[in-house]
Amino acid sequence: MNIKKVLLILIIGVAVIASASAVSAGFLDGLFGEEQHDNVIQIENITFNTTNVSSFKLWNGTDIYGVHANGYVDENDSGYNVHIINCSNIEGISFEEFIQSYLTEFDNSPSQTINGAVIYTLSADSGEHVGEPRYVSYVKNKDLQTLVEISSPDANETAKMILSLKFK
Repeated sequence: MNIKKVLLILIIGVAVIASASAVSAGFLDGLFGEEQHDNVIQIENITFNTTNVSSFKLWNGTDIYGVHANGYVDENDSGYNVHIINCSNIEGISFEEFIQSYLTEFDNSPSQTINGAVIYTLSADSGEHVGEPRYVSYVKNKDLQTLVEISSPDANETAKMILSLKFK
């Protein structure tokens, strides 16, 4: 074989391997417009990332026995929900007792762990999505006496949202 042919085959091989490496490393993501960017959502004293929602609106709010709870839905009402429950002025029981009682709805629910986040499978119980699966997770902040519950129609999106959640 001619040295030029061997060199040409070697260069082509290296180019193929380099191209495959670039694609698998994500260097070409978004080159053709398919890349999705995270939206940073800020509600009350929390922030989190999501891919599928750009804003949430207040759906309902309640104050009972020193517990202030606000429920938020995504702007398209497509099944993304955030509940922020502030127990800083709770009357009659401790924050931990309230949380333990509140979280009993998860006791017999199927769950999975995605990237370290426990995601529960429930069903939507109100609105036009009744009966559809909802993937729910929560974070409790004992210092702020606050529980944040996030649900969505996609388990991976719920995990992304809950894992990126930060308190201000």
